[in-house]
Amino acid sequence: MKQNHSDEHDDVVVIEERDKRTYLYIGIAAAIGLALGGLVGSTVTSSKWESAYHQLNKRYGDLKQETHRQTNDAQATIAKTKDSVQEQIDAAVAKVNAEKDDKIKALEKQVSELEKVNSSLDEKVTTQKQTIAKVDKQKQSLNRKANLQASVFERSREIFQKELKTKQELEQLQKERDELAPKIKTLKEECDLYLAGTSWDAKSDACDKQDEAKSRLSQLDQMIHVHRMDLKQIQALTNDIGLDGSH
Repeated sequence: MKQNHSDEHDDVVVIEERDKRTYLYIGIAAAIGLALGGLVGSTVTSSKWESAYHQLNKRYGDLKQETHRQTNDAQATIAKTKDSVQEQIDAAVAKVNAEKDDKIKALEKQVSELEKVNSSLDEKVTTQKQTIAKVDKQKQSLNRKANLQASVFERSREIFQKELKTKQELEQLQKERDELAPKIKTLKEECDLYLAGTSWDAKSDACDKQDEAKSRLSQLDQMIHVHRMDLKQIQALTNDIGLDGSH
């Protein structure tokens, strides 16, 4: 019994070992098959990708050339447009500068003409001011004379009356002096006789009368002088205001 059991156990071990080896062989075969299949597939795939790469590379080159051409065209267009715009800007600036210069010249001409007019007006104003000052001075002088004449005219009757009265008083004073002057000589002789006591006709008041006559004569001379001075002043006043005081 033991021997049979040992034999069975050995068979099982051999079978298991065979199964393991079989699986190993199968695995190796499968691995080789996968490797061969992958290699074949890889070869086919590589051929497709190489064709696609060349097409893509050609398209990339074409696209790059097209892009370069378009870039050059764009740059040329930009440069041309820039030059055109710059020319337009330069032309516009030149036009504006020319118009500005023309306007400045026109304004300078106007300013020059205005300065000439202003200078002429200044001269006229200066002349007018001088004329006005002269006229004002004349007016002031005329106003003073007019005021003086108005005042004098108001007092003209009084002045003429005073002049007439002064002349009349002067005539009376002069007449009195002319009459008194000879009497003084007689009164002096009577006073001398009285003082000498050689004449009974000589009166005691002869010397007093002589003194009174001399005093009156001196007073008359002073009054005559004052009246003559008054007449001169009246005459000067009437001449200054243009009145005739000779009447």
